[in-house]
Amino acid sequence: MRRRVLRPALTTALCAAVLLVVTACAAPAEPAASPGAGTATPAPTATHDPFPKTPLTARTRYVALGDSFAAGMGGGDETGKCRSSPYSYPSDFTRASGVDLVVNAACAGATTSDLLKHQLIALDDRTDLVTLSIGGNDLGVAAIAAECSAGKAVACRNGVSSALSLLNVLPERLAAVYAAVHTAAPNARIVVTGYAVFFDNYDPKSPTFGTDTAINAATLGLNQTISDVVASQRAQGVPMTYVGVDFAGHGIGSKKPWLNVSGPFAFHPTAAGYAQYANALVRLLGRAK
Repeated sequence: MRRRVLRPALTTALCAAVLLVVTACAAPAEPAASPGAGTATPAPTATHDPFPKTPLTARTRYVALGDSFAAGMGGGDETGKCRSSPYSYPSDFTRASGVDLVVNAACAGATTSDLLKHQLIALDDRTDLVTLSIGGNDLGVAAIAAECSAGKAVACRNGVSSALSLLNVLPERLAAVYAAVHTAAPNARIVVTGYAVFFDNYDPKSPTFGTDTAINAATLGLNQTISDVVASQRAQGVPMTYVGVDFAGHGIGSKKPWLNVSGPFAFHPTAAGYAQYANALVRLLGRAK
C-alpha cells in the first residue's frame, strides 16, 4: 500500500524545526570573554584518556544493555517479550571477536528509566566490557517514523514536537544511565552505540522528501545528543566512548536496505544491519588475542 503524503507545508515546517534544534544542540554557545582578560592562553596540557586500549581476550566478560536495537529486534528468530535475536549486534560481535558474552540484558521498548530499573543487575565488578544502546524510546523515534510514513499528519507533528522537547531533558537522563552503569561495573569499558539513520531519499522532488528528511534529522539530533553526553562523561574520567553506524546507501528507499521497511519490526535493522554494528565494534575494540 502506498504511503499517503503529508502536506508540503507541514513537512517543510517539521524539517525546519528539527534542523533548528539539531543545530542548537550540536553547537553550544561559546562562553563570554571576561572584561579585561589577557589575550595570552596557556599551552594545552596532555590529558589522560580514560578509555583503555587493553586487548580483548577470550576471558573478557561482556554484557550488553539497551533497547530493541541492542536486543536485535528485526534481525530474525526473535524470542521472548524482549524480542531478542541471535543476530543482534552483541551476538554478532561476540562471534566475531571471541569474547565471553555473559548476558544480553537489552529489551525491546526499554527507556533510560527501564534500563536503570531492570538491567543494571547484569553488571558487577567482574564485567570487563559493556555495550549500550538507549535513548531512542525516550524520544519515540521509531514510533514517529511509523506515524509520519503512514501519513498520520497530526500524530507525526505531535510526535516530532514531543521529541524536540525531550531533547532538552535527554542529556540528564543519559548522564544518569552512564554514571549508573559505571558505578555498577567500575572495571568495565563502556561503548555506547548510536542509531542508524532511516531513509535514503536524496530527491527533493520525492513526495516524501520532507518527511523523510525531518525523521533523519531527528535521528541525527538524537545521535549528537548521545555523543555529546558520552564525551562529557569521558572528560570526567569515565572509560566510555561513542560509536556511530553508517547505513548510507542501505537505508529505507535503497535497493538493499539494512532496515526492515514494513511489519512489526519496521525501522529496526535487519541481520545485515546488525552485522554493521558488530563490524564497527570490531574496528574499535579488535578481536580476542
